[in-house]
Amino acid sequence: MNQSPYLFVYGTLMSGMQNPYAKTIAQSSDCLGDATAQGLLFDYKGEYPCAVSSPRKEDTIVGELYRLHSPSDVFGDLDYYEDCVFEEPHHSLFVRCIVPVKLATDGSSHFAWMYFWNRSVEGMKQIFGGDFRNHCR
Repeated sequence: MNQSPYLFVYGTLMSGMQNPYAKTIAQSSDCLGDATAQGLLFDYKGEYPCAVSSPRKEDTIVGELYRLHSPSDVFGDLDYYEDCVFEEPHHSLFVRCIVPVKLATDGSSHFAWMYFWNRSVEGMKQIFGGDFRNHCR
């Protein structure tokens, strides 16, 4: 399970976001649709969301699931964008992990890469419902 062609995104990397890295994902993958992952979402100064893990099954993050055509090519750019030093997680702002994700259309489960916040969430506002798009409206 240390490799996966799937990527779960929940914030500025989702389709329709004005972000060049979201466009990179769209051009180098197939969007499988809306999906959810277990965790909590927090707002970092109104700039972007931060996902953290949660043991509670009812804590879900809403996002999109992609199947990457060439994961190793895409992750170099995404790790840079997310300030993720994969080999040195203690130096990273975000860490990339494989987690189970459920596709909204058919309920199927996939193991996908996801970026998690690697700092304290103290002082951040929780995005209740785990949906960044709704939070931005």
